[in-house]
Amino acid sequence: MLMRLFADAIERVKPLLGLFPLAAGLGLFVSTAGAVEETFPVLETRSGTYSNVVVTTKSKKYIFIHHSAGMASVKIEELPRDAQVRLGYAKEEEEPAGNKINTVLARQLTPEVQAKIKPIENKWRVGITESRKQLNSNPALAYGVLAGFVLIYLFYSYCCHLICIKARRPGGVLVWIPFLQFIPLFRAAGMSGWWFLAVWVPILNIVAHILWALNIAKARGKSVLVGILMILPITNFLAFLYLAFSSGVPEPLTPRYRSMALQTA
Repeated sequence: MLMRLFADAIERVKPLLGLFPLAAGLGLFVSTAGAVEETFPVLETRSGTYSNVVVTTKSKKYIFIHHSAGMASVKIEELPRDAQVRLGYAKEEEEPAGNKINTVLARQLTPEVQAKIKPIENKWRVGITESRKQLNSNPALAYGVLAGFVLIYLFYSYCCHLICIKARRPGGVLVWIPFLQFIPLFRAAGMSGWWFLAVWVPILNIVAHILWALNIAKARGKSVLVGILMILPITNFLAFLYLAFSSGVPEPLTPRYRSMALQTA
């Protein structure tokens, strides 16, 4: 009972133990004998780095350690996150799904494969970093790249506009609005504008693209071959330009038989 009271008294003055090595040793002596000691080969804190660390005492705000150079007290807030989790002062955070996938892939890859992938990954990161530095250091270049993207988008929208007009289904304003331009394109192919929703659904978007390519070729009065070329990944750009700038429009539908009123007239 006396030892417990003495230990409680030591716990109350633990913030000052770092100034008194003898008191720190006394606190170490009265630590509970049944406590499990935590060890760290190296413990890096905000205040310093310690080697061959043995955690002798834990309190709410401090831990007392014995290391290769002596003893010390360390505030909990100065400990790294992993040490706080190991000592029970913090809960282990849930690892994001993306990091878990990367960890699993890293475990599955052999050292030889990792050695081949690492240089490629480093070059890719260095290239992105250098590009960012060039854009940040040269505002004119950044504005030039932005203007280039805008011109490419306007050219693409203009091609969509021509395709809709030559298919006798003008797209109006929607053909110039990002993402919404799919609606007039589907309508120009004689399909419902609700196919626009299929563009965002995996696998179904492939079906929508195939149907649109074949139908837009037919709506432009072109052969099925043009629709097939629109589906293929290499020729689709050329086929798209062909549909936009080639001459010829589909023949308007005419009645097969004249009405009796016109015949009698």
